[in-house]
Order: sequence, then C-alpha cells, then structure tokens
Amino acid sequence: MPEQTVMVWIEDGTGRIARGHADSGGAEGVHVRLAETPDFGEGDEVAVRICFERGAPTIATTARVGGVRTGEDGVACDLLWTAPAEQRSAFDAWPAHAA
Repeated sequence: MPEQTVMVWIEDGTGRIARGHADSGGAEGVHVRLAETPDFGEGDEVAVRICFERGAPTIATTARVGGVRTGEDGVACDLLWTAPAEQRSAFDAWPAHAA
C-alpha cells in the first residue's frame, strides 16, 4: 500500500501561500515539510488548510507558527492550532489518517 500524503497549505497575513506535507500532527498542532522557505516566522498567525487524502475536502483552521527551520533535509515548520477546540476535533484522530 502506498504511503498516504497529508497535504498542507499555509496562508500568511499577506495572502501568500506556502505548500507542504505533514510529517505528523494531532489535536495540538502539526509538523510540516515545506516546498520552499516561507515569508512567515515564529509567532505569526496563519490560516491553514489540510487534506488527508487526494480528492477529499480540505479542513480549514488557524494556527500560530511555533518555529521555522531550514536544514539539510529542507524547510520545516511547526504549527500550533489556535482555533477553538470544537474546530480542532477533526484532528483528534490524526494517526488514523496519516500513514
């Protein structure tokens, strides 16, 4: 069975969107590998859309950037959900979605 890719789109305050794939996530936040260095940084509030599988509807939420790191294996960022708990409930079963 092929590995399932969780797609993530992160929109900063200027409307610029950074794309990436979630490495892991859950009810508190998500760790994302980005395609390129984003314009946002630690502490910024961002809008987030997540798609657990190709063709499925996206889930929209908000988050605060916990940090952005650039290393040998690319750019990564941590997002901490800021939406109310009832809106974050879609992420409670994250391990069931991620391969």
